[in-house]
Amino acid sequence: MITRKTTRTHYLLSLCLLTMISCSKDSTPKDPVDTLPPITQTGENTFACLINGKPFFSSYKRRATYSGSSISISGSRRDDFGLRSISIQGFDIELLEEDMYLLQSEKSGGFTGIYAIDGGLTLDARTQDANPGLLTITRFDLKEFIVSGTFEFTAISEQGEEYHITHGRFDLKF
Repeated sequence: MITRKTTRTHYLLSLCLLTMISCSKDSTPKDPVDTLPPITQTGENTFACLINGKPFFSSYKRRATYSGSSISISGSRRDDFGLRSISIQGFDIELLEEDMYLLQSEKSGGFTGIYAIDGGLTLDARTQDANPGLLTITRFDLKEFIVSGTFEFTAISEQGEEYHITHGRFDLKF
């Protein structure tokens, strides 16, 4: 004989089983962009991007320097590839402000994007004029000494290998 207690027990067991089946064991985001830190403008000391679709988090030497006529924004990490670094450099800049800048070949008055491994000994890939990248400075604060923004570029090695740097973001004090 099926009692009310037995029916209730079967119902609760079925509900628990459905709940367990519908829960995903994989809590990692499906989109690699979702693993990157949020875009901020408060000097959070963050620097991250995707390199060929894979997350790159700077865990070593995140920094920005500004001298009045040049700026360098960079982040590095040591991993199985070696010491990998992404840097954005601008030399002989007349006026730096919150704006968009092309990342091209290294030249006076311009900005360059660089992807290097082991200080350029293993890999030295840079932006080129034919395929410029984009740096967007969203905060440049000379009172709080904060520079924040986003970047995307394709770095090309001397051997012609392309490295797609996308969804870049930084929020650093200088």
